[in-house]
Amino acid sequence: MKRIISMILLAALTMGLCACGGTANQQSTEPVSTDPTLPKDPETLKVLVLGHSLAVDSGHMLALIAAEEGYAGLKLGTLYYSGCRLSQHATFIKEEKSVYDLYLSDSSNPAPPTITKGITMKYALRLDAWDVIVMQGGGWEIAEDDKFKNGNLEYIQEFVNANKLNPNAVFAWHTPWVMPTDPELQALHPDKPSPVTTNYANYNNDRSVVYNAYIDCVKNNILTNKTFAAFIPSGTAIENAHTSYMDDRDLYRDYAHASDYGRVIASYVWYCTLLGIDHLDDIQLTGIPVAYFKSNTGLQDVEFTQVEKDIILESVNNALKNPLEVTQSQYTEAPAAN
Repeated sequence: MKRIISMILLAALTMGLCACGGTANQQSTEPVSTDPTLPKDPETLKVLVLGHSLAVDSGHMLALIAAEEGYAGLKLGTLYYSGCRLSQHATFIKEEKSVYDLYLSDSSNPAPPTITKGITMKYALRLDAWDVIVMQGGGWEIAEDDKFKNGNLEYIQEFVNANKLNPNAVFAWHTPWVMPTDPELQALHPDKPSPVTTNYANYNNDRSVVYNAYIDCVKNNILTNKTFAAFIPSGTAIENAHTSYMDDRDLYRDYAHASDYGRVIASYVWYCTLLGIDHLDDIQLTGIPVAYFKSNTGLQDVEFTQVEKDIILESVNNALKNPLEVTQSQYTEAPAAN
């Protein structure tokens, strides 16, 4: 089974991507070697994410999806601090700050994540022998190339390597989605004026410009960095879905966070990337249980329509195939109302 990273080889990046290439499914035998790879066909996989709310969104239904797809061996921990930038992680490490919340879920007993509040990063790292440590930038930082040049990323990795219990644990990188452009959704922010609106102005108020800035940062700073074994393109999958008839109101629930449906798309990208699945023929998840709701979707389980299921498949598969570019959806017209 091919690794997803083999799908993102570009001629101009060949040397930079050799760490993520065709052997990315092989089991690493050295502690974060110069050619790290994800475990191949693991019976169990323990994943710790160093992130913020978009990582929480991405993983909210991951254990449920893994269980529905027949994989009971996934344990996910998401270390959360709101909007956390790389520089903040570095400061919290230096000052041993107990500022994180830890979201835990397990596909052997799927349920919405449990939350432990007020812990340090060291506590989370030593809680289990994690196999994969997923990193991501904070907010608009992932569109700002200079934020990757100050040594914070390397400092965090050094701390992780010094405190992880599994010497063979490898790093992966997650790039989430572009924030919505809908003015009413942008206004759903605790700060006034909305930093979402302010930041969009720096990118000509054009979501494609923001997305391309995200991807440029990945190309320049992640795919050329041999400490990373994988790149998780959930942002590309959401952008793919955005080219369908679905709009911001379908894919987001506020100024930044994914809707329940959007979180399913993101979680499927994580599931495929982490387990080495390069194409889904079908999905076993038939809908969203009410216990997992974040959006105002009612008080009963939601079943996917066939076209909703098809858009999930299309968006995820296209992101797996072309993680560094948006692929136009074939579902551009909403189904006729019954």
